[in-house]
Amino acid sequence: MLILIVSIIVTLILSFITFIYFKLIRSQKRVYDAFRAQGVPGEPFIPLVGQLWHMNEANKVGRGMDYILDLVQKHGSYFLFGFGPLTRMILVEPELISDVLGRSNTANYQKPPDLINIVKPILGTHNLLVSEGDEHDRARKMLNPAFHFVNLRSMVPIMSNETVKAIDSLLSLASSTNEVNLEIQMNSLTLSIIASSAFGQGFETTPHAKESMCTTFNEVKDVIEYRTLHMINQIKFLAELPFWGKKIVDDGAKKVNDFVDQAIADRRSGKSTSLCAGQDILDLLLNAVDDKGESFSD
Repeated sequence: MLILIVSIIVTLILSFITFIYFKLIRSQKRVYDAFRAQGVPGEPFIPLVGQLWHMNEANKVGRGMDYILDLVQKHGSYFLFGFGPLTRMILVEPELISDVLGRSNTANYQKPPDLINIVKPILGTHNLLVSEGDEHDRARKMLNPAFHFVNLRSMVPIMSNETVKAIDSLLSLASSTNEVNLEIQMNSLTLSIIASSAFGQGFETTPHAKESMCTTFNEVKDVIEYRTLHMINQIKFLAELPFWGKKIVDDGAKKVNDFVDQAIADRRSGKSTSLCAGQDILDLLLNAVDDKGESFSD
């Protein structure tokens, strides 16, 4: 009986190791070797962990971006990078990035499933960033008019006004403290511009709304970054478990979605109007239709 139990345990362990090897090691090593054979430079292939440990260590001391820039200096404008068990190619050359994002090559570049798991909590799955095929083409065609330079030009005064207010606030804050968190300030400015020029919704009309939304955004961003760098978001069943900041992400996403839903409802009911000289982005998106005359869902 004991021998049978031991045999079952050993079989399960060997099956698990075999699965890991073929699913996460052998397949990714083949990708790595194929690119290296074509002369693509890169960091050494390290099974399962890749360069994620080094990136985490750099992030802990605030050098996450410096770490990537050091790799750019070392390898050039494109190189292979081990993002945990996954082999990824990093591009920093504008022409190469344009080739990937260009409309003519959309069929050649598929968005990886781990990207969907990362952005799903805050953006959902039906959006331009992660959609594919006909859904992506439809959204892209409907969005183009809203972001035409003629329409964006009418929003420049609002953007300038929000920027001036942000600079004044920053100077006032700098005179009263020795340290200013520019990330929070830039996020605050970005949200103010989006709310005012895109939704016609001034944060100033609701007490502490700006501070609350900025805090929520930063908390969610930090947790998503942590979960991504620790390979939680990339593994679907781990991403769904109620640990590692999952509640912070869910609560923050709900708060942001409620804000956007309220902005849409207010515009449809006439409680808010564009603050631009013409239609703002929300007006343009609500009026956008596809080839069949169907509009965007909320």
